[in-house]
Amino acid sequence: MQKRTLISYLLIVLSVEKIVQHTFVSLAFLYDIGGVRSTVAVDYRALMISGAVIAILFAVALPVLVQRKRWSLYLVMLLAASDIIGEFIAQGTVFVAINVSIIVAVTLLFLCIFGFRIKLYSPQHS
Repeated sequence: MQKRTLISYLLIVLSVEKIVQHTFVSLAFLYDIGGVRSTVAVDYRALMISGAVIAILFAVALPVLVQRKRWSLYLVMLLAASDIIGEFIAQGTVFVAINVSIIVAVTLLFLCIFGFRIKLYSPQHS
């Protein structure tokens, strides 16, 4: 079996960060912590539910990333792209404020693309 690389570890760590982030943001919307509901451009309930779904899907992707299944890279890419699009929707503008969420999502996208290019997860791990 191929040895884990820094990219593998980063994918795992950043996926855990996304689980924690989306869980806490969904809870913040639920309890309106810090008046967060008033800071978004769309109905907070839609963001709360979609954030919870993304947290769950990142949690599904995590053990598959650890097992080094190739399809986990596709799932993480899809979730990272969804997260970026969600930021545009939540902020209600094309000129979004760059925050940690976007930086982590873009980093995940690049790590997945790079993982495909270097065949990080070979077909025998699929």
